[in-house]
Amino acid sequence: MCGDEPMSGMTVPGPLIGRVAVVFGATGWIGRAICTEFVRLGASIVMVGRDRERLHEMHQQLDVDDRIMPAVADVTSPLDVDDARRAAIERFGHVDLLVVSSGVISGSAFEDGVPGDWAQMIDVNLRGLLHASQAFAEPLLTAADHGGPADMVFIGAVSTDVHAPRFAVFNAVSAAIKQLARTLRYEYGPRGMRVHIIEPGFGVDPNQVSQEELAAPSPRPRLRESSPVTPQTIAAVVALAASLPKGANLAEALLLPTEKVSS
Repeated sequence: MCGDEPMSGMTVPGPLIGRVAVVFGATGWIGRAICTEFVRLGASIVMVGRDRERLHEMHQQLDVDDRIMPAVADVTSPLDVDDARRAAIERFGHVDLLVVSSGVISGSAFEDGVPGDWAQMIDVNLRGLLHASQAFAEPLLTAADHGGPADMVFIGAVSTDVHAPRFAVFNAVSAAIKQLARTLRYEYGPRGMRVHIIEPGFGVDPNQVSQEELAAPSPRPRLRESSPVTPQTIAAVVALAASLPKGANLAEALLLPTEKVSS
C-alpha cells in the first residue's frame, strides 16, 4: 500500500503497537512508504518534512485513531530539529524509533561538479542526519533505560560498495553515513539502542545510462521508478529491523533486485 488511500477504520495487526516513531524526510519517495508501513503496523508517528501542504495531505490520508502528528522542519536546522523533538515528546510522551530518510542526490563528472550541489548534499544527507541523530539520541536512550526497544535507522546507499561513477561526492557522503552508523552501533549498543543502516540498490547500471541522463538535475529518482526495489520493500525492511526482539540487531541490510534494471 503506498499511502494514496485513507486508512480510517484499518485494523491494526501489531508488531509496532505502542512504538512512537519520528520519520525525517516523511514526504519523500521512501519516507512516505515508511510512514504508511509504520501506521499499518500500529505505531504512532511524527512525520517531519519541509513541505507543510504535503504533510497535511499525508496526515489526512494516513491518520488512524489520532496516531499521526505532522511537524514542519528543515533537517539542516538544529533549531527546527530540536523543535520537532520537543513537539514529539509533548504529544506522545516518548520517542523510541527514529528514521532519517532525508536526502538529495546530484551527479556529474567530478571535474564538472558544482560546489553548491556538493554543499547541499553534505548539508542535507550528512549534517542534517547528524542533527537528527544527536537530537533524538537522548529520548531513544531513555526508552532503552526503561527496558523498551530503541531503534535508530539510517537510509543509506548501495553506491558506497559499488562505487557508481559520476556520483563521487554522493558516494563519499554516503560512506560517511555508513561509518557513522557503524560507530554509533558500538557506542549505543551496550546501552540498549540498536542502530541500523538500510542500503537500497535500485538495479541501475550507470554504465548503461546515457551521459545526458546522468547529467540531468535529478537522474536517480527517474531511473529508480522502474526498479523492483520499491519504497514499500524498503519500508518493510525498516519495519522488520524495528520489530526484532531486543538483543538482535539488523545492523546493515543491503537490499538489491535479483536482476539489474537497464535504462
